[in-house]
Amino acid sequence: MPPLIDAPDPLTTSERRQHAEQVSALWQAYARRENTRVPITFASDDQLWIKVVGCSFGEFYREPEQHLWAQLKGRKWFIEHVISDTPPYPPEKWPVAVQLWMEENEFFGCEVVYQEDNYAWGMPLQLSKPDLLRQLADIDAEQRVRISRAYHLYQELNALAGGLQFEEHAVQVVPPGQGTHGIFTKAAEVRGLEQLCLDLVEDPDFAHEYLRLFTKKQIERIRAWRKLTQPDAPPLPLAGWSCPDDSLQLLSAAQYKEFVLPCHQQLFSAMTSGHRGMHLCGYASQHYVNLYNDLGIRTLDGPGGFIDHGDYLRSLPELSFNAQFDHPLVTSGSPAEIQAMVRGMLTPRACIPGRFNVVGFVERDTPLENIRICYESGAAAGQINQPVEED
Repeated sequence: MPPLIDAPDPLTTSERRQHAEQVSALWQAYARRENTRVPITFASDDQLWIKVVGCSFGEFYREPEQHLWAQLKGRKWFIEHVISDTPPYPPEKWPVAVQLWMEENEFFGCEVVYQEDNYAWGMPLQLSKPDLLRQLADIDAEQRVRISRAYHLYQELNALAGGLQFEEHAVQVVPPGQGTHGIFTKAAEVRGLEQLCLDLVEDPDFAHEYLRLFTKKQIERIRAWRKLTQPDAPPLPLAGWSCPDDSLQLLSAAQYKEFVLPCHQQLFSAMTSGHRGMHLCGYASQHYVNLYNDLGIRTLDGPGGFIDHGDYLRSLPELSFNAQFDHPLVTSGSPAEIQAMVRGMLTPRACIPGRFNVVGFVERDTPLENIRICYESGAAAGQINQPVEED
């Protein structure tokens, strides 16, 4: 069933105002670790926005006007139709991002394939090991950013957004390039996923040098973006920072400690002097203890119902989870399946004030009714009524 793009707003104006007040109070209590139920939020991206406005992925990536209006109208539709504990819109300024997922791949010299009806993807570099290391070492980060597709799109979006009012609020283009989709994840895409995994075993010296150099250039890339888009911003490190690294699920704990942990330590030391977070998809729980003890990660984003959140929350006392529902199940599951998934995640052991919330993702084919069932089930199952006895 497709999303109900033309569906009416499920809340009246007065109901929306009341819900906004409740959501604000919920997150204030969460920050104090005093919330009495688990917050349930939802997110979306370009695959939903382009359906709202009726353009293709290709048009969204190619045409700055489509890039701008798909985000504005898509975000407006989302907040009017998706019931959740997301802090209320409209914001003081509507955010518009440079939504090019392969910006990093382009920075490292990869060919990016822009599809008409799906996300873009990057081709790995077909270079020998010495040539690959030389090409990375020769990258002038600022020059590479200046000539990038993402930088030109950022300039075009700023020109379009200048003085623009949407729903009686200004529009602000968010500076791109402020983070990474992951050291190991992007290094694997640039090298080739299977090839880098083979390198770890067959040529560990090369793998160490490649990942070390890749990390160095990632930091230079982020600094170049900040210089070009936020010249007056405070210098790094920041007070807090987070990044994903989804391909860590392919590594053992020992491989992570040997090859990637030193890179993460260098990256996070450059980026933040305060709170550290990481997003991990898939089966990556073999890394949680190392991330907590050796890297200082205090918020883990992404783990779904395949782990015992409550167990980790008790064994790692400063850790918080932004857990995630099973997105395909939210889209295509029956009401009974969705309710069972929600109850399975929102166990009394996991529902700890200020340390556990759950996020769902709205795909372009997610029925609004499924979102409502997921939210209402979560609000009911996530009640925090009394302390849980320790084992």
